[in-house]
Amino acid sequence: MVFDLLERRKKKFTLWIPSGKRFTPSLVLGTFNDCPHATINELFTGPLKSSDTPDLWELDPKDINPPLQNGTVYHYWFELQSTSPSYPANFRVADPFAYTVDYRTIKTRNKHTHPPSVVKFRDDSNGTLWPCDIDGHEPSPVQVPPQDAMPVNNHLVIYELPCSWAKHDPEGGVDGMQIDVGTFSDVLALFDKEVAGQRFREIPQVASGAIVASLGINALELLPAADAWPRGAWGYATSHYYAPDSDLGTSSELVTLVESIHKMKIRFFTDVVMAFGYDPYVSIAFTQFHLNPDYEKDNPDSYVSHSGELRNPWGGTLWRYMQQTNTYNPESGTLENVHPSWAFHHGHLYRWMSDFCIDGLRLDSIENIANYDFIKSYKEKAWSLYQARYGNGPSEFLVIGEEIRNVPIDMISQGTLNTLWNEPFQGRLRAAIIGESSHGDNFEWTVRRMINCTLDSAHPFTDGAQAVNYITSHDVEGFRKERLFDFLWFSHVYDIERRAKLAFACLLTAVGIPMILAGEEFCDQMDRPVTQKQVDPVNYERLVSGWRSRVFDYVATLVELRKKCPALGYNDTEFIHLDQSRGGKIIAWKRGAPDQAPVVVVANFTDQDTPGEKYFVENWPEREREDWREITQKREVPRGWVGREPLMNWEAKIYTYWRG
Repeated sequence: MVFDLLERRKKKFTLWIPSGKRFTPSLVLGTFNDCPHATINELFTGPLKSSDTPDLWELDPKDINPPLQNGTVYHYWFELQSTSPSYPANFRVADPFAYTVDYRTIKTRNKHTHPPSVVKFRDDSNGTLWPCDIDGHEPSPVQVPPQDAMPVNNHLVIYELPCSWAKHDPEGGVDGMQIDVGTFSDVLALFDKEVAGQRFREIPQVASGAIVASLGINALELLPAADAWPRGAWGYATSHYYAPDSDLGTSSELVTLVESIHKMKIRFFTDVVMAFGYDPYVSIAFTQFHLNPDYEKDNPDSYVSHSGELRNPWGGTLWRYMQQTNTYNPESGTLENVHPSWAFHHGHLYRWMSDFCIDGLRLDSIENIANYDFIKSYKEKAWSLYQARYGNGPSEFLVIGEEIRNVPIDMISQGTLNTLWNEPFQGRLRAAIIGESSHGDNFEWTVRRMINCTLDSAHPFTDGAQAVNYITSHDVEGFRKERLFDFLWFSHVYDIERRAKLAFACLLTAVGIPMILAGEEFCDQMDRPVTQKQVDPVNYERLVSGWRSRVFDYVATLVELRKKCPALGYNDTEFIHLDQSRGGKIIAWKRGAPDQAPVVVVANFTDQDTPGEKYFVENWPEREREDWREITQKREVPRGWVGREPLMNWEAKIYTYWRG
């Protein structure tokens, strides 16, 4: 499968402007010079030519004088004529389809600055303009792993990782923390103990260990890896959709990361922000690609799905999705009616799936994208690219939608998405681990609907692969949304180790795909007040011996069970015990189909230990077997104690006779 404009870019400098404007854009081209200061040595400025297709501007490198030199890395902008008093008469923008941008010459980074795009000139038979890193290295596409090598959807455990990290500042610093941006190399160091990382190599936990590999997750969701102009944030100000974030590293380093985790049978997901952007089309062709809802209140495109609220750009500029224009279609290469924004976003999907072998996508704020037709087209395009990779293979790919205010389940039933974030799970779990009910249910049904999302009548999921469950997500702003440690502390709960283990026991035995926000596996805490979303970094230095280490080991044990035990990959759930003498707050559930070795969880959601030497759980399956074992303590259970073991307060015990 090919994308026409991406193929044309191999031969010529191209700029697509589906605006009907009749000004002639120019190419400004030069080379990088770092002595004595980082500057661009400009070598050429000249007009692009109107191609044989309307709205597509091109320039053959052979028409540039002085001639381009074989093997040289060039930096370039497109220069346009302004029709707005807010812009200078001539202004420069990055290539909207650039695979690499370079901020080294930008003195003050903000959403209005445009770094130069980067490309290498190669005068050979295969092409002339080659994608390259800023140092000229030409990345190869990620090697496609063998079919069936990756974990299937119903046995995923996703690790949601921002690249904004923290370390102690020996000189005190603000809040005693030094904030930095992890690179792709630093991410790899979390998986490979032979890799020390780049900016965090002095942190022993990162430099000498493999924290995330030890945790055992089998899917990495990197928060938006496409280029964003801010430093030290979590990537939600996407500026250059086709380029990896220059602060995180190069395309080559991202290829190394993905290939390395693929060898460990870990899938790679990335986050995509398509409700709003900071991209060059804001300056090039605003009315074709973007909108300001305050000025278009009669336009249905201005409103959030499922409500009458105006869409929120969150400091960026909203994408326009209903606009259609008769123009060059950058995907097919033909002249037809096109949604410009659809075509642009389909293009970077081709780029990321073809070059970085993406195994799944999380679409940010789907209700703020507010166009089901576009979202469905994006999902179907992603699946077609995945199937082009493997054919009609097994379920080893997902397109996940995130919406934290609502669960628009109709997006699954209508085939718009594969999976949704199950936001009610978080509310139910946080209520349960402090002994409260949630969502208008009594305690029993709070737990039932938490453990089995197919019982949620308000949001009726029909399969576990349709729901992503989490204790905490990167959206840590709002009531009971903060990190688990902080939630418990603010709730005046101080046996944090015990409650955290209970929370993870529920998460990792519930129907649905469990997702762990980086740092929750050792109860990281927030060091800075939450004034907006996604500002507090991950502090891996907290993972030391003591209670946090015990929580980590507990979670790792359950992650291994969740990945491998067949019973946890099916929806079948039976609640076999409810202790009314304890206010219905000692509950047992069984996971697994009738012909499988079950997983049985017995959970005590009270402040009291169970009385006596034994605690009897009625309806225990296959009680007479002699091969039951308790997973969290890694021990065999004597036959006489099966279904009779006592529980401490706020404790869950997890049993199975399955042997992996």
